[in-house]
Amino acid sequence: MLKENNGQIAVEYLFIFAIALIILTIFTLPLASLAIDKTTDVSDAVNVKSQMYKIAGGINQVYGEGHGARQTVNLEMDQSINVNIYKKHLSASVKFNDGSSKLIRVNHDADDVSGVLNLNKGRNTLVIEWPEDSENIFISKK
Repeated sequence: MLKENNGQIAVEYLFIFAIALIILTIFTLPLASLAIDKTTDVSDAVNVKSQMYKIAGGINQVYGEGHGARQTVNLEMDQSINVNIYKKHLSASVKFNDGSSKLIRVNHDADDVSGVLNLNKGRNTLVIEWPEDSENIFISKK
């Protein structure tokens, strides 16, 4: 009667499969991590731009209504940023996971608004108003 070595062959196949799985994991995990970081960066940039459009919309609303107008804008930020307010546009720099940054710019209609807004991570409430006795639109955090 011949004795077969099928058990040893099965163990060798399992060993080869385990090594292949380890090698696959070593190459796949860094690529997945990189993809997740890039996706998070895009999400952060889109969030900041969306929130800046809300600010610009509030400025346009107050500017369109004229003196005495007031608008409250609620923002939900994924990261803390400084928004620079200029005549006709807003700008903010978004920091990415790799240390780089991107300047985001959003246009608005008003000529008589300027300043810097420090927006914290989380909920921010802004009051945009154009007082009757002023030539400038003011934006303040509540």
